[in-house]
Amino acid sequence: MDPASKKEADRQKALAYAVDIAHPNLPVDIGYGAMTFLRNNNPNGISPTLHQDDDRGAWLRLAVTKDAYTKATDGDPDRCDRCELRDKKVPLGTPVWYSFEMRAERDFPMADARFICAQIKAPYYDSDGGSPLFALRIDRGRYVATVEHLYEETDVKFVNGSEVSTHVTPYQAPGPCAHGVRAFDHHVFGNSKSDYKELQVRALLATDGKKLPEHLENELLSCTDLVVVTQESPLPDDIHAWWRFTLRVAPTKVKDADGILELSAADPRTGEERLIARATGEFGHAGSADPETNTGPAPGDGLQYFKLGPYRDKLKIWGDGPAAIHVRNITRGYWQRGEELREQAASGKSAAPRQP
Repeated sequence: MDPASKKEADRQKALAYAVDIAHPNLPVDIGYGAMTFLRNNNPNGISPTLHQDDDRGAWLRLAVTKDAYTKATDGDPDRCDRCELRDKKVPLGTPVWYSFEMRAERDFPMADARFICAQIKAPYYDSDGGSPLFALRIDRGRYVATVEHLYEETDVKFVNGSEVSTHVTPYQAPGPCAHGVRAFDHHVFGNSKSDYKELQVRALLATDGKKLPEHLENELLSCTDLVVVTQESPLPDDIHAWWRFTLRVAPTKVKDADGILELSAADPRTGEERLIARATGEFGHAGSADPETNTGPAPGDGLQYFKLGPYRDKLKIWGDGPAAIHVRNITRGYWQRGEELREQAASGKSAAPRQP
């Protein structure tokens, strides 16, 4: 093997990990090998606890509750509650897959509010990532998955002081979007020196077998064709049973190029996996070489990382009790097929996605 090939093989091998939840390091921050619970980044997060209730191995309880930890110095303590494990950042565009088993605790609260269980962070408007590239959520006791796409000034027209997007249009209920997928169009972030608004849209990747909860019907009021989503099967209906989720993602690597994402689910008892959905879009912001117009990190400086565990808005409707999920068998590896699919998309070729 030549030196360049060996270096690439070593890089791909180094991406792989299996999280050892049974043997944590116990300083202020709790390390589980490749992933860490940062105590001061997790306002109102209960420190993870180890449990075992069947013959399939140990699991971690990750929970948030009112006033559980009020001394957090980071993690937006005035705005949200967190109890997250996170891995180390890797260069934006790195093709990776993540697999983990998860269930919600039996008394998980029912609330018309977002609760993120797992997410991929990547730069949109800043180096910390803004909204998540991908998020697996629980809303009103049901699974929902979303992806985030960056669109830019070139995607809109300016008419009488309004931004009129050629790609994001109002959703006309009932029924599917005339073109594109359901989305939440949000212009809420600081942008470049010449334009305050960050143009970003959250697209619906997948739901369970029922219709959207009412509060999401009232939020996802747009359609976008900037994200292409193929939905193959619904998310699991039962949030209290163990499910193995596998997320495969090759995010945007260069400016204005699409990334690739797939989400699958399996019953851990049988191992039979089904593809939930796949999507393409500008997932993450690779940045512009012009610092006057750049709306994110400079080219080559963008980073991505994975977080597993509760993130929720600090709202009274959650009540005073805990909101907890259980997780186990957390692994990561290099997604070779994702790299191939992204290159084929960039060259205008097409190929049927397959499992790695």
